[in-house]
Amino acid sequence: MTDVREATDDLLAEKPDLESDLRDVLAVDDREDGWTFDDVPLDSGTFGELVSRDIVVKSDGEYEVADPAAVRASLNGDPTDDEEGLSRPSVERPSLALPSLSGLLSGDVSLSERQTTAGALGGALLFVVLMRAYFVGHVLRPDGVLLSSNDPYAYRYWVEYLTSDAYGVFDFSVLSDLPGWVANGEPLMVATLWWITDFFGGADAAGVVLAWYPVVSALVVSLFVYAIAKRLTGDDRVALASVLVLAVIPAFAYRTGLGFSDHHAFDYPWLAATAYALVRLADVDREDLREPATWAFAGLLGVAVAGQVLAWEAGPLLVAAIGLYVAVRTVADVRAGRSSLAGNAPIAGGVALAAVLSHLAHTGFGWHSGVVAYSPALLLVGVVAVSLVGEAVHRAEMPAFVLGTTEVAGALGGLGIIQLFLPAYAAELNSRLDFLLFRTGIAENKSMFAGSLGPLLGPIFELGFAWLLGVPVLVYASWRAYHGNRPSWLVVTTYAWYFLVLATLQRRFVGELAPFFAILAGWGFVALAARIDVTAPPVFDSRETGRSGGTPSAERPSLRIPSKATLVTLAVLFLFVASAGAMQTTVRHEQVKIDGQKYEAAQWMGEYADQQEWEYPEDRVLSKWGRNRVYNYYVNGEARSYGFADRNYESFLSSANPEEKYDELHDDVGFIVTKDLDLVRPAPEESMHARLHFRYGSEGEGVDGVGNYRAVYASEDGSVKVFTLVPGANVTGTASAGETVTVEKTVDIEGAQFEYERSVEADSDGEFAVTVPYPGEYAVGDETVTVSESEVHEGGNVSVGA
Repeated sequence: MTDVREATDDLLAEKPDLESDLRDVLAVDDREDGWTFDDVPLDSGTFGELVSRDIVVKSDGEYEVADPAAVRASLNGDPTDDEEGLSRPSVERPSLALPSLSGLLSGDVSLSERQTTAGALGGALLFVVLMRAYFVGHVLRPDGVLLSSNDPYAYRYWVEYLTSDAYGVFDFSVLSDLPGWVANGEPLMVATLWWITDFFGGADAAGVVLAWYPVVSALVVSLFVYAIAKRLTGDDRVALASVLVLAVIPAFAYRTGLGFSDHHAFDYPWLAATAYALVRLADVDREDLREPATWAFAGLLGVAVAGQVLAWEAGPLLVAAIGLYVAVRTVADVRAGRSSLAGNAPIAGGVALAAVLSHLAHTGFGWHSGVVAYSPALLLVGVVAVSLVGEAVHRAEMPAFVLGTTEVAGALGGLGIIQLFLPAYAAELNSRLDFLLFRTGIAENKSMFAGSLGPLLGPIFELGFAWLLGVPVLVYASWRAYHGNRPSWLVVTTYAWYFLVLATLQRRFVGELAPFFAILAGWGFVALAARIDVTAPPVFDSRETGRSGGTPSAERPSLRIPSKATLVTLAVLFLFVASAGAMQTTVRHEQVKIDGQKYEAAQWMGEYADQQEWEYPEDRVLSKWGRNRVYNYYVNGEARSYGFADRNYESFLSSANPEEKYDELHDDVGFIVTKDLDLVRPAPEESMHARLHFRYGSEGEGVDGVGNYRAVYASEDGSVKVFTLVPGANVTGTASAGETVTVEKTVDIEGAQFEYERSVEADSDGEFAVTVPYPGEYAVGDETVTVSESEVHEGGNVSVGA
């Protein structure tokens, strides 16, 4: 026993990450009297190491562990006969700790590990907040809350509407009367934000609640990422690095930025909670099924899955990752010769709870269509079916590829059955998948590999250098998770691959990919630091450090910094790794922010509409759809939809027929907003955009002016201009036949002064007529004429020389 014990001790001292491999070999050796290399989940290099040290020996053409008791004693740290009760010494590792300021100054750091870890995590979370709220003064203004982007104003509208309609925080009857697009879109999000808003004081608190909820979401996800990484590795350094990397993943950071209260930020915590629950349930065995904690995590899984489904109409697409994980994990179990029933039982229980909760919300509040509401029930059928088939394959001792082939065939067959027996359900499912995955147009519907940045730079602009760190770790972790009996790592790798595929189809899913890539990149960062001898290599599996029921074969790495030079080196390394992500994060925040010029224009239009005593749709704002809800929220409060703008604005800008567009729009539009456009080619001079934005409706560049569009506002830098639609005053007069008459005046509006000029040719009788949109005195040839405000608004006639 002594020789094998010493050989095993030496091997574990040199390569502590082989502990789980040794345990796998022991498990196979216990089951089989003799076995081959193909029976153990080891690579050839590791297996050769065991044979060369005589830990594994060959006998009669088959292998066996030379002394299982000695190997087991070494793994468990049992003392040898001559150690007098002393356990095998642990291997000393370089440490990585965050000292206090006084400790740095005195050179004597005495913080406990728990305090150090809490302080480090607190600092990482503060960094998460900083990357999302450094522009707080732009959002939280003295005159109100300026949310970012366009869609948040629709949620703000409905949160304020429910708050004003409900009789307090317990009046849940309002949740049954949500409009169709909310009830079938993001009902749980709107309901939750309504309840929090009502709790904090009513409609007046809506802006603040919606502004801060994405940041809170980022903190919740960060805590789950930390907990998952810690559970996987038992390595505080990897967990902390994962949070820091997550803070600077652009696609996640801007979607959880202050004021960007879109639905994405609400979806992420449910996803992270689902993954965490699966990680906690990954190592469940039959004995664990008796533990209340197991079913508590199954309950967390159920609530999280129901939350995902009810939070967004695409929620079923997100929870489908659970089915993929169960399928892959069951194949891995069959390959390792294990039953999957115990491991999958709490997952099935959690999904069953989700099916019940989703059903109650569907029938009680009318939330979501049947396709969405009953997706957890469909997932439950899949989980149970895979578990039962996996158990049958395991008991029949068939190879794992038989189960994998059966799963693929079963999935395809299930889709065929739905198409055949539930055609209406199948049609709606196909429609939703087509809309979510294959719709083109706006930027977030494109692949993260597509666009002008190309397939190489595109992912970096979405994920920062986490992409470069995460991809090789994903490949490595996938191999070790599948072949090395690490079902908890299998959760992260399965989710990462799944959302990587979705992000390849549409970049909107990069945010869902981010937490898992942060964990992979966090491990990669510590590995990179170890390569330059800053710290010890990262632990891959928590069982290697005695976590999750294992016994330590090496001392768990701690957060202790031996010198200030090491701290500086780590900081520089992290700044390099975070640079691309941090830079692109600031760019993304700027892209979604509502700039001050637009906000001031919206405020001005609101005051102008109040002075005119306009009622909706008299004060409707026509603008580019991407900011239309913002304008209408501040002008008339109607921020529910940008559909009218989407249908009419682009055609208006490109039109060369101002009279026709006036006839189409004047009954439904109060304001038209123009702005600087980033065009490859300048807009045609006869287009409405050129006529209004560049010439305020005046003639020029060989193109006639317009008479029904009145400029009323220009931003300080001229990037935003506002026009109203008016019938215009009809100025008439006489001149020589065929003579060109010029009508002009100097116009002063809010933010600008310009010359308005129109030219008209007298007809064969010497008469001319021209429509003008401004009141005041005009020069008409050698004469003048005064147009009143009422004549402009009523289409009155004004004769020159009358």
